Formats: sequence, C-alpha cells, structure tokens
Amino acid sequence: MTERDDRSGSPEFPADWDVLNDDVGAPEPAAEPDPTPDRGTAAPLLNLVAGSWADAVSALAVCTAALVALAGAGRVGTLGALPFAAAMGAAWWLFAAAVLVAVRQGTPGMLLAGVVLAERIAPRRLPGVVIAAAVQALLLGLPGLLGPRRSPIAVAASSRLESIPSE
Repeated sequence: MTERDDRSGSPEFPADWDVLNDDVGAPEPAAEPDPTPDRGTAAPLLNLVAGSWADAVSALAVCTAALVALAGAGRVGTLGALPFAAAMGAAWWLFAAAVLVAVRQGTPGMLLAGVVLAERIAPRRLPGVVIAAAVQALLLGLPGLLGPRRSPIAVAASSRLESIPSE
C-alpha cells in the first residue's frame, strides 16, 4: 500500500465515509397526519367521469384499429365488419379490465384518469366490478357523479374510489 492509497489521513474524505451516522443535531421532519377520506385522497368527481370516458375510448380505439387494419389490407366493405370490430373492442376491454382490476385495482380508463379502488377486492366481486365499470362507461360516466363511495364501481367492489397517490 502506498501513501497515495492510504486515505485515512486525507482531509478530503473522512475515514468513516461509508458509515451512516444518526445526525443528532438535525431537525426531525414534521410528521404528516394520516390521510382521511376528506383530505385529498378521495377521487374528484371529474376524474370519476373521465375514467368512464377513457374506458369507452379505449374500447373504441381497438374497434377503430381493427377497421383501419382491414381497410389497410385492401378489404372492401369494412363497414360490414363493424359488428365484429366492436365485439373485438369490447372483448379486449373486458379482458384488460378484469386483469387490471385484479392487479392494479382499476380499469384501463380509471388508471388513465388517476383513480383506483382503495382496497384489493375479493375475487368473487371481480365480475360485478367489471360489469359496473362497463355500464358506467356506456352511460358516459354519469353514475360516477354519485361520488367515490356511492359510485356503482365502488358499491360493487365494496370499497371507495381514491386518487392514485403521487410522490
């Protein structure tokens, strides 16, 4: 070991530079109060409606993509394929919604709007939640105006809707 390698006496780095010390003199950060339902965690009504609109748009996007792909492939009479494309969009949304509600506690549109269910739902409630979300999307989100606790999705899940926490 050379003098250059020995950093114990070096003024630039302390000898215990890799050890975490409790800083006794540092002020303690203020403890944040636990969030309550009325303190910003409840989802705004606009986000509840926007989530339903986003669900409808995501299903229509798959339907439109199928029709554009048929037209791009040179098929004539793509409007005749509209029922098939609409069924494909609905099937995609049902599958995506079931998976995302089970894993992330929200449908594709809810997640885009920043809304999730507060607690994980029981597997037996999953079909009811997906059906309630589909009906709410078909009604253009109007049932979402009932609020984060009385929305059909919240009632079906037996949970409240809340905003996605941001860091």
